[in-house]
Amino acid sequence: MNRKHWTIALSSLLALPLLAPLGTSPVVSAEEADQDVVIVYKNEDGKDAAIEQSEEIQHEFKSVPVVAATVSAEDLKDLVDNPDIDYIERNISFQSTDLEGTSSTPPVNDTEKSNWNYEKVSPNVMWEQGFTGFGVKVAVIDSGISEHPELKIAGGISTVGSNPSTNPNYTDDNGHGTHVAGIIAADSGNGSVTGVAPGVSLYAVKALGADGKGNLVDVLEGLDWAITNKMDIINLSLGSEDDSQALHDMVDKAHNKGIVVVASAGNSGTADNTDQDTVGYPAKYDSVISVAAVDSELNRAVFSSTGPKIDVAAPGKSIMSTYPSALGHGSYVKMSGTSQAAPHVTGELALLKEKNPSASAATLRTLLNSYAVDLGTPGKDTFYGNGFISFIDKSDTTAPAEVTNAKVTASTVDSLTLEWTKPSDIDFKEVRIYQGDASTFTTVTKSTYQATNLTADTDYNFRITTVDTANNESLGVPVSGRTSVAPPVSQPDNNTNTTPSSGGTPVNTTPTPTPTPDPTPAPTPAPNVVDIPVVQTPPPSGGSAQIPSGGGGGGGGGGGGAAPAPIATPPVAAAPTPTPAVPGTVSTPTPVKTPTPSPVATTPTPAPATPVTTVPTPLPFADIPSAFWGRETISWAFDRGLVKGYADGQFKPSATVSESEFLAMLIRAFEPNVKNATSGTWSNTYYARAKQLGLPTKGNTSKSSRTQNITRVQVAEMLASANGSNVKGNQAIQYVLSVGIANGNSKNTKTVASFKGSATLTRAEALQFIKNLTEKGNGSLR
Repeated sequence: MNRKHWTIALSSLLALPLLAPLGTSPVVSAEEADQDVVIVYKNEDGKDAAIEQSEEIQHEFKSVPVVAATVSAEDLKDLVDNPDIDYIERNISFQSTDLEGTSSTPPVNDTEKSNWNYEKVSPNVMWEQGFTGFGVKVAVIDSGISEHPELKIAGGISTVGSNPSTNPNYTDDNGHGTHVAGIIAADSGNGSVTGVAPGVSLYAVKALGADGKGNLVDVLEGLDWAITNKMDIINLSLGSEDDSQALHDMVDKAHNKGIVVVASAGNSGTADNTDQDTVGYPAKYDSVISVAAVDSELNRAVFSSTGPKIDVAAPGKSIMSTYPSALGHGSYVKMSGTSQAAPHVTGELALLKEKNPSASAATLRTLLNSYAVDLGTPGKDTFYGNGFISFIDKSDTTAPAEVTNAKVTASTVDSLTLEWTKPSDIDFKEVRIYQGDASTFTTVTKSTYQATNLTADTDYNFRITTVDTANNESLGVPVSGRTSVAPPVSQPDNNTNTTPSSGGTPVNTTPTPTPTPDPTPAPTPAPNVVDIPVVQTPPPSGGSAQIPSGGGGGGGGGGGGAAPAPIATPPVAAAPTPTPAVPGTVSTPTPVKTPTPSPVATTPTPAPATPVTTVPTPLPFADIPSAFWGRETISWAFDRGLVKGYADGQFKPSATVSESEFLAMLIRAFEPNVKNATSGTWSNTYYARAKQLGLPTKGNTSKSSRTQNITRVQVAEMLASANGSNVKGNQAIQYVLSVGIANGNSKNTKTVASFKGSATLTRAEALQFIKNLTEKGNGSLR
């Protein structure tokens, strides 16, 4: 009778209601098919009735009064009406969001130290006190754990196959569980990553299949096994948009037994729903510690769910950890999601448990909160809960470390651009820029600053200080620079414009030179490391018994589903040998050729693109020297009226580009008759046209997105769509690389990594992309 039944459709994501809430009876037809259900009984009579009236018993739970069974529609109605039965839930699908001795661990190597999550959490502070999680039993209920040189698995079980009580095959055929396990327990000093608590006894509880999905019964069995085998901590990097009373009861049972349950909050966050409660289940239960995700700057990861049930925050963006080499991505990958945040907290709790072996689950939660660094709104908030958990001493009143690599990176006649590398201190808050001997300062949170309204051909001194959350300020680092010599001024043309790239004064007639390639190639990405993107999960509905993922992407990152196979690179189209790649990762083709775009049937009717003139118009921009790599491209764009420049006579080729600016340049290149809106926001006309053309923009649904810096992957998606290919993300990058619209950041290889999709781009780079599209695209916006 105890044969495991697993014919449930794992891909189903429909909310299935509680069958017997508050004693009400459902309307069930005898002709309906058998149901896979979870029966919660009140007493032995109820248990006997459940067993006797079931077609098949899938599992009898040891720690709670529950049986999982297959029941006919007629018997189901009888059981619902039975006063000895507490309630019944349908089984549903869900997916991924030792011994006495001395505790010690090898010191971390340089590679492990370089991982940002290690720097921010600083588990070595606890290791130096002699606590590595030794003897603490941690169960990872996930897709299993595979053998890995950095992992030691103490035991485990699989609840996915038949006869779970005798099935030890917990090998991870998805990748997600192994990644989560490495964040908790990877060896220190012996590889590329280190776990927060490398001394723990790690147990693999496989409740998800190769596709990263499972069902409620499998998760309940995993929890039951963990309770029965007296685990100390349970990690659940999974979540649900729907409530389940049986799941709620099971995690409460674990908590009451002194087991700490940690769960990912979910990946239901967006830039626009931060005022909503999007935390999933089981993270939403009071007995569970709910973990949100932050990035390397300790800002909320945009995908991270928000709500009053968030307890703490932890690293969840681009986290490198262990991975099954048999799955084809190498032994390490990067994943993002609240699935990656939760195991950081699990590891931290393991260190606290070893230090306080008799502490209850409630006491451990209190101890955990004592290490929280408050982020966001003062006090507990809906983004970070009580704050980011780190073992760095918060009572330290010294200033953060100084910035490094501070230098002047650009000079014009009236401005200097400063750049630096921020310190890694956990409590670092901001940078302050002092000019000369002034006591006043400018506050900067990024790693670059432009001093403007300066005098030409003049030396300037600056001091860059760092400030922490307690307002401790460093002494500062000096930086000096000299503005450029003012060029000869000719008759201004007074031809200004109200677009973001408007105005301009001719200053010289220097012919356009051949672009000079960047002699320094971009750094090669580390081998065998794949950055798997996060997968969004839906927000909670409040319904019953369904568990989609709570974290990370692609079978990893808690997002559910198997990690995606590498995207095959399409063959590179035959083309003349290009000049070496320029800074900004796009190529500058040798031939100058602009195809005439085909008219588009919808209004406004496009006019043919202006043909290339034999002699380019001299550039009227003071900040475009003759040797600048993008001079030819800027000249090309200026001839066609795509851009004019700024009223101060500058083009500002290194300035960042918003989505609305890039969209305007793109549409003007093919449809010069499309002009700025004469009323309302100047960009309205371009977004209206983009909607007609089906171009993927964020600004059509969120006007705030129009002014945000566009990323390179967004550019790839827009260019691919304009050229007739509706692809997203890495596939869009692969597409623009394959057709020659872009060459990536490397002179030797063209890969997704070299394209740097998450980075922003400059005005000069934006124009180069568009120029490439006009020369190598289909000749019109589709």
